[in-house]
Amino acid sequence: MRRNNLRAILALVFVAGFGTQAFARPTLASLKRLSREGLRVSAEIVSLGPGGQVLAHFHAGRALIPASLSKLYVAEAALSRLGARHRFALRIETTGPIVDGILHGALVVVDPGDPALVNDRIARVARWARILGLRRVQGPLVLVLGGFGRPPCRLVDRCRAQATSHHAYNAPLSSIAVNYGTYDLVAAPGPRRGAPARVAFDPFQPGSVGLDNRATTGAPGTGATLAITQKETPTGAMVSVRGTIAWKHPPVWLYVASPHPDQTALATWSGCFSRSGIAITDGARIEGQPPPGARLWFKSRGVTLETLLDRMLAYSNNFIADELTLDLAPKSRGARSLTLPQASTALARELWPTLRHFGASPRIVLRSGSGLSPQNRSSASDLIALLRAMYQDSMDFPAFWGALPPPAESPFAFLRRGQRIWRERFFVKTGTLNAPFGVLGLAGYFRLPGGRFGAFAILVNGSRRHPNISIGPMMRILRHTLEAWASHGAGQPVAAASRSTLLHRKDAQR
Repeated sequence: MRRNNLRAILALVFVAGFGTQAFARPTLASLKRLSREGLRVSAEIVSLGPGGQVLAHFHAGRALIPASLSKLYVAEAALSRLGARHRFALRIETTGPIVDGILHGALVVVDPGDPALVNDRIARVARWARILGLRRVQGPLVLVLGGFGRPPCRLVDRCRAQATSHHAYNAPLSSIAVNYGTYDLVAAPGPRRGAPARVAFDPFQPGSVGLDNRATTGAPGTGATLAITQKETPTGAMVSVRGTIAWKHPPVWLYVASPHPDQTALATWSGCFSRSGIAITDGARIEGQPPPGARLWFKSRGVTLETLLDRMLAYSNNFIADELTLDLAPKSRGARSLTLPQASTALARELWPTLRHFGASPRIVLRSGSGLSPQNRSSASDLIALLRAMYQDSMDFPAFWGALPPPAESPFAFLRRGQRIWRERFFVKTGTLNAPFGVLGLAGYFRLPGGRFGAFAILVNGSRRHPNISIGPMMRILRHTLEAWASHGAGQPVAAASRSTLLHRKDAQR
């Protein structure tokens, strides 16, 4: 009965939102209605720059689950520590001389924990080695498990992925993981309707991983409806593909979490060297440190941090966020493997002096940089402090803002809906979860009439009274609320003079 009441109110708010009064005087009335119905809400909208003011707020200091909005904290910490032009560099080392194309020793790969190490770059490294004349390794291929190593599992979703998974978002972590910790497969239709679909690993089948392909070729024009599952068996991981792909349909790429990212990485590196014509006679293995006598042969630099953050925020990539969190954590000699909650707590502690300066509360809690942990806590005012801090940072703001796509260019269809003002004048990060109850959050920047910037943060959490959130209707409510503010400029600030004055003074100090 209560859920039906909530649906009625959501529909009423949505319909009423298109009346002329909604745009005449922007308010947060629709959010207040949601709160009265039992949802937990935290919201704040501000204008930025000289004279910046709090335009509206509602329970702005209430700490809620931010879900993937947590990634904004990771982005700020990474830019502050590393800079937008930073690149993670692979070290390719050898333990002996190369004579007539033969390496008399081990070929060593030292990965510092690059979250964006993918097939193409590994293949390029192998090609470079071949161009430099390497034909045979009279020793092993060694992958060094450096960086943050292999952190113990602390998130339910990632722990489950070690046994089975139907998705890519929950891939286990490792500093030498490749392809965002996933198995990559490509599916294409067979030669005729009803024939088995063609399914293969990309670029090749890793190690002993099995493939159970039961996908078929469907009628022309029926699209692709494919499901992928990874499951651990007594003989190793098995990847299963089910469903149909239409005859003459273009290839479709499928991704699923790898339960053993280290072994997947080892198989990928070995396969790329073999495909480039480099024979390795003594197998491949993983070690914690480079073998004695290893010396640098050449380096391979990855994408810039700016590009990495674009992938993390635009696609809400959990793997990048949590690997970056671990990369940024302080390392202690002789300590046991760093856990993700420890690294996330350290990240929040590092950001606190800056965020406090812009009005954040000490209640920010991070247990994962990705936001997969339901223990994360943040309020709208905390997120506004983050957005204000980045806006005032002339060095890093372009990279931070550029990683937040306008909804018109979002990879997610539910964001691309709405009026032109929403699709082109907002720059948005979303956050969603469905356990222990529904979560939907939006935060980012928007352009006010005249070109000035504004910032917004809205978090909506379910409760025991109303645990579920329907993303579509809720997005329409939040979107319409924000469109009104962007349409009518700064308007009149809320009656919150003390907070507005404080923010203005901090702008001047900065």
